[in-house]
Amino acid sequence: MAELLNDFVIRSVIAGLLMISIAAPMGCLMVWQRLAFLSDTLGHAAVLGVGVGIWLQMHPMIGVLIIILVIVISLSRVSSFNNALSETALAITSHTGLAAGLILLGTMPGQRVNLESILFGDLLATTKTDLILIAITVIVLLFLLAQHWRSFVAVSVSREIAQAEGIEVRKVQFLMYLMIALLVAVMMKVMGVLLIAAVLVIPTSSARLVSRSPEQMVLISALFGAMSLGGGMLSSFHFDWQTGPAIVLSASCLLLVTLVLKRLSKGRH
Repeated sequence: MAELLNDFVIRSVIAGLLMISIAAPMGCLMVWQRLAFLSDTLGHAAVLGVGVGIWLQMHPMIGVLIIILVIVISLSRVSSFNNALSETALAITSHTGLAAGLILLGTMPGQRVNLESILFGDLLATTKTDLILIAITVIVLLFLLAQHWRSFVAVSVSREIAQAEGIEVRKVQFLMYLMIALLVAVMMKVMGVLLIAAVLVIPTSSARLVSRSPEQMVLISALFGAMSLGGGMLSSFHFDWQTGPAIVLSASCLLLVTLVLKRLSKGRH
């Protein structure tokens, strides 16, 4: 029993750390490009993907990827990559996807779907298959980040300057959107569709208060993410809280503490 418990805890910790390792750089890029709401939109629409996957009798993850990719391609056409994605288009897509997904799941006879797990995730229920899938996804995304980091940062600073430097802005941004789609599809299992955006944005917002360079912001964001993970998992064990919401609450507390310390430091100077 103890060995089984240890295995289950180790898988959860590894999955959480893998998630943090990719959420830090991706979260920073999303904040710089004002795409924080995109992850929320894709997360909500992923509920429809789960319903489609079950309806087509395939793995729900495949359904999620199909729906998210369709949405990303459609939104990219709407925005034409000239400006940030329209907040109106994102809001409509977000709420429509969530509503349609809930209705589809609710009308399936004989299907017992754990909506709580879909909405809030279940880090502690990570299986070996989930862990392998998360690891492969993180490796692929980190490789793409390493290959295109300079272009991603340049586009985040100024699309016009990046284009003047010979960077193909549309292709870079489209790749970024596809990477966000893949990240959301995999993180849904761990954090749930309602909490994905929080994990990507809150540690990054904390790091932004104390960072002086893009690379430093990524490292500090990863540190805040790891602290949030530890605090959330400990709270989950001690107080029997849901792990996903506990991690988000820990991240928010760290943001608040960082903000207070930043204000106090400014006051002293």
